[in-house]
Amino acid sequence: MIFRTHLALGFLIALFVVILFKPNMPIIFLTLTTLFSALPDIDHPKSNYGRMFPVISWPISLIFKHRGFFHSIFPPTIGFLILNYYNFTFIAWAILIGYLAHLIGDAITIEGINFLHPFSTFHIKGPLRTGAILETLLFYIIFALDVFYALNYFL
Repeated sequence: MIFRTHLALGFLIALFVVILFKPNMPIIFLTLTTLFSALPDIDHPKSNYGRMFPVISWPISLIFKHRGFFHSIFPPTIGFLILNYYNFTFIAWAILIGYLAHLIGDAITIEGINFLHPFSTFHIKGPLRTGAILETLLFYIIFALDVFYALNYFL
């Protein structure tokens, strides 16, 4: 999925979490979760975050392939456990949910992902071609849902 679709999906999932669990500071939670929903692509220097943070992205891309380790369940789980241990629970949940939203989005693309990389070769793939018309349509549907649920929640 492309950057804007990841952000829209991350926002939608974060909005559902806010509606269901009513965390403190819902707007900050929504913002953080949405921003973290594009984080796994830091492993690709030409991604939006890769271009924003080349000092981080280039070394990562030299060690890890795109849609490899950084597109598995391990980075968000490790990050969650560390942050939660140090009582940054709010941020830990935002990272975990945003990151998982990204993984879900990439799992429905033709390229797919391996949730358990490097410990498994099981690859999950879907029908969606990144950047194609169907993804654009999906983006607008998700965006419409974002607006609908956000207006219903905040107004």
